[in-house]
Amino acid sequence: MITLEKDRVAQELLAGVRREQRNPMLVLATLHLAALRGHPVLTPIYLDARHGLISDHVKAARDVIGVLNHEPELVRSELHRSTQTNEPGRSAVFQALIALIAQRGHPSINVVDVGTSAGINLHFDQFSVREHDDGDPLTLICHDRTPVDRSLASPEVPSRIGIDPSPLDLAEREDRLWLQACLWPEEPRRMDRLDAIVAQRRSWPATTVLRGSAAQRLGDAIALGDPSSLTVVLNSYVAAYFSEEDQTAFFEDMVERCAHENVVWISLESPYMVNWPTSSRSSEGAKTGATQVLVTLPGEAPRDWGWCHHHGLWTRLAVPD
Repeated sequence: MITLEKDRVAQELLAGVRREQRNPMLVLATLHLAALRGHPVLTPIYLDARHGLISDHVKAARDVIGVLNHEPELVRSELHRSTQTNEPGRSAVFQALIALIAQRGHPSINVVDVGTSAGINLHFDQFSVREHDDGDPLTLICHDRTPVDRSLASPEVPSRIGIDPSPLDLAEREDRLWLQACLWPEEPRRMDRLDAIVAQRRSWPATTVLRGSAAQRLGDAIALGDPSSLTVVLNSYVAAYFSEEDQTAFFEDMVERCAHENVVWISLESPYMVNWPTSSRSSEGAKTGATQVLVTLPGEAPRDWGWCHHHGLWTRLAVPD
């Protein structure tokens, strides 16, 4: 990983970014984007990283930071963007949770994904989930540390609706490049999986993506669903990019909707969400950097359903009776 903590140019660039995106990941993604576009210095470095061919990591990092220092406009021109990983591995967690909810008498669900990016996790049910790599890039590797019945049938999904302020389209080359740029180049399986998703997307069910914030479009998204089906609202590592005011408003809105509508809320977020009263900041899961699994069923309050890896590599679910 390239260290930008003490680099003056990187810090000056980040200082000009809106608060919610003031993260070194944004600078690293813009450098990766330049490599994907064919930058003469960056491209060979990032290609070697993807194929495990870098022998001197210190020199490679120094060369990358050298480009940042000599060509700051290369990065500055892209800092209007947002980091939009839209990690498909989280579908392994969503798949397990939605199957459990479906077993409670909900054979048909609408899915609404808040912060959907390119809408990949709207296709949570299109992936196989295994504990070990089977060579298929579309297989999600997930270790269930507590019993999870992966044989449960997925429910019917009549509508798949995403919400995002800046949605990405897998049919657009620049959007595909940005999704690639938000991945670590030294994780080739994730890169290969995105390539496979792009190749398969036309054969997957249709989705609708609404441009705007959750505050603006959540009601519209829910209204687009089949009224006879349960609506499941998902979010995963998106609330951290909300303002503190919007975090509180989203939490309160979802609690209210689940209390009075045919809506379930599944939230995979950091346990350090200080504006959410259900955050488990002092728990063992929080201390290990895990992701809190929060589920709110119709007519109920939010409840802790356990923990998972932030990219869905493992689950440790403790589903309440």
